[in-house]
Amino acid sequence: MTKISGPTFFLKRVFPAFWFGLLALLVIVNLDGRTPVTFLIPLMALGGFGFVAFRNLVWDLADEVYDAGDHLVFRKGSQEQRVNLSEIVNIGYAAMSAPKRVTIYVRSGGPIGKELVFTPRTRLGWFLKSPIVSDLIERVDHARRA
Repeated sequence: MTKISGPTFFLKRVFPAFWFGLLALLVIVNLDGRTPVTFLIPLMALGGFGFVAFRNLVWDLADEVYDAGDHLVFRKGSQEQRVNLSEIVNIGYAAMSAPKRVTIYVRSGGPIGKELVFTPRTRLGWFLKSPIVSDLIERVDHARRA
């Protein structure tokens, strides 16, 4: 089995902890009674923005995705889902988002769901299509025809 997903530990755990920790520190430091409330409102807005952004772009990513030839194995937390290539309905690729996202839509759901999202291994070149996605699209098409 070959790992086709990129590292997600930093994206899902470290960066959100840093983001919310820094905002909390700024709020605590400025609660001295002399700081106007108008300074705290943007910090709360940044906290809300960060929560929505992390929920929609990062926290739904699979931790690991492995390519086992005729199927893919998704791991998210303690859950694992095996997806045969012939069961894949569509593959979406968002290259212009940060992080890059591959969304695989499956016919029947499993423990993780019907919409499986992961970030592919990184590659230099912002506008280049991921070779992992191109190869996966061709193999899924071939598996459907067989």
